[in-house]
Amino acid sequence: MNFSEMNGEQLEARKAELLAGLKDMAARSAAEAECRGEDIAEMESRKAEIEAIDEELERRRAAADAEARQAEEAARMTGKKPIEEEKRMYSIESPEYRSGFLKTMLDQEMNAEERDAVNYVATTGDTTHGAAYVLPREMLNQIWDLIDDQHSILGDITLYRTGTILEIAKRTGISQGDAASVNENAANDDEINEFVKVTLTGKDFSKHVDISYAMAAMSIDAFESFLVSEIAERMGAALANDVIAEVTGSYDSANNAVTTASANKIAFTDVAAALAVLKNARGRCTVYASHATIYNYLVGMVDTTGRPIFQVNAQEGAEGYLVGCPVKVEDGVSGNKLLIGYPAQVVGNMVQDIMVESEKDIKKHVITYAGYARFECELMAPKAFATLTVSPS
Repeated sequence: MNFSEMNGEQLEARKAELLAGLKDMAARSAAEAECRGEDIAEMESRKAEIEAIDEELERRRAAADAEARQAEEAARMTGKKPIEEEKRMYSIESPEYRSGFLKTMLDQEMNAEERDAVNYVATTGDTTHGAAYVLPREMLNQIWDLIDDQHSILGDITLYRTGTILEIAKRTGISQGDAASVNENAANDDEINEFVKVTLTGKDFSKHVDISYAMAAMSIDAFESFLVSEIAERMGAALANDVIAEVTGSYDSANNAVTTASANKIAFTDVAAALAVLKNARGRCTVYASHATIYNYLVGMVDTTGRPIFQVNAQEGAEGYLVGCPVKVEDGVSGNKLLIGYPAQVVGNMVQDIMVESEKDIKKHVITYAGYARFECELMAPKAFATLTVSPS
């Protein structure tokens, strides 16, 4: 291979590719309990190319050092200081950080730019958790897109990814001065609001997965896809369940808990009764239920003339519409129950966005990848949600 046409980054990338191939071949040989002749030849060829790359990289480093010494000597002779190369700034948006992050997780060798990016991000405040690494922005966006697709309620609430503790004022009532009709040239009473301060400090959420050393030899792209799907699926479920628990634990259960009039059936009048108790409208009213509840009870609803009440939706994001409200699958809602209300009245705060740390177990020969996030939410208006429960037999 003609190394003269390749820059340092390309050489490092080729070396990483060769090393990954060697790991894969070694794992295959171990699994087959023997090493074939063609495999031995290929492994020797790869080792030889790696040695050649190392020699070329060392030659270039030596040449660069010699050039730097010459520049320093020339500057000393002329009394001028050499112009220092400006240190590059990186962030979680940088492509070098993304590739460096993934190679760090897979324990693969990084090139100089990737090492600089990982070290820079780790020491400039993007992460302060020691061995934990903030996910690259591209991966974070992929994870949140998947979470929103799989758990619609998380995409509907008022979600802030602040990265810090959030304090919000929650109004519990207006004892005086609410909007009212007044006489001409007469002032309304001064408004007196009743507030409580809500501090969203966050609760810990974690998900970990173990993979073998052999699996860790997968390609960068395959590993990224695996990590994104695993974190999105399980962390998303935990966060969605927490939102539902907050809503069902804080809503006005004395007045907003409705039960169907007939056993094992949801009628139009039942839905209307649940909608009637809602207050504090903000955003769009939405119906959440498990997949089974939607297709067992809602899809077949008809009026007295036999016309369907549930309107099938041809667009993504909702299964259909019920009295103008989008109906969305949310498996965190318990069976035989509808959660109906205004999700924008739930305020959520990501105190720590999703991050990942890794750890090797040299006894079991596995690598543990642990996802971590800190999140908390609050229902701002207890009457903004209602539940409709199917009456049992």
